Amino acid sequence: MKQAVRRVVAALAALLAIVVAAAAIRLASVPSPRTMRFDVAAHDVAVPDDRAAVARGRHLSDAVAVCTVCHGDDLGGRLAFEHPLLGRGYTPNLTSGRGGIGASYRAADWERALRHGVDPSGRGLLFMPVDHYQHLSDADLGAMIAYYRSLAPVDNERTRLELTLLARTMIDLGLSGPVVRAGQLDRSVQRSSAVQDPGAYLVEIGGCTFCHGAALTGGRGLEPGAPPGPDLTRDSRIGALGFAAFASALRTGRAADGHAIDPRFMPWQGYRRMTDDELGAIWAYLQRLAGGSGNAVVVSASAASH
Repeated sequence: MKQAVRRVVAALAALLAIVVAAAAIRLASVPSPRTMRFDVAAHDVAVPDDRAAVARGRHLSDAVAVCTVCHGDDLGGRLAFEHPLLGRGYTPNLTSGRGGIGASYRAADWERALRHGVDPSGRGLLFMPVDHYQHLSDADLGAMIAYYRSLAPVDNERTRLELTLLARTMIDLGLSGPVVRAGQLDRSVQRSSAVQDPGAYLVEIGGCTFCHGAALTGGRGLEPGAPPGPDLTRDSRIGALGFAAFASALRTGRAADGHAIDPRFMPWQGYRRMTDDELGAIWAYLQRLAGGSGNAVVVSASAASH
């Protein structure tokens, strides 16, 4: 019996040694996503300063791109997540206050961060959903930058990720999913000025595919504990319930069956600020999508109607 136990222990020890060796080889040979840098050419965006543009930027930031979910209601940064094994996730302060990036960021820096997921030095930004924001039109991006510049200063210097060794190792080994989206972007995306499908545009920059899948037929977000994101297409249960139920869920945070929608995973508290026209455009787009895996969110236009 003791000999059998020793053999099992020896086998487990050998397996552990192999795993550790494989991890060490990967860490030594593959750059960590946390330190990767990307060569992204600067692209200046015209930033208006009129009230209408600032209001448009605030609406996009609050209701569609839902920047407040991660950066807080004042966009001064906040504790976005805390996990005993993974650490704490503090988010950047977007204002011009102490510890904020607003005082130093030029328009080109904002463009690189929002569309390409890199900071001014080219380092990839962790957890930044630029695969959605890359579709922002120049007009909408300029409006958002105008809004950021108008923010009241917030003094907050605790804006860095405080990840545990386990979390850092998981990211370095590629076990945490695509946490640096800059490495997966299609930089050939073309942006036109014509409005062809505002519903598809809003679905894309609103990040619906993050939880509901690339075809919007169902998926799951990357956050620990995230529930399945249901099918949103016309042949789904949600499609059968109709627009009124869809809009009510986004406005109230309660599904048609009465259960509360968890705002940690579904940012309805931001989406509820969308206009009736915007929700209608999204619904019309979803109703054109058949069930199955053949759908893809294609943004052929780069601006939604104001």
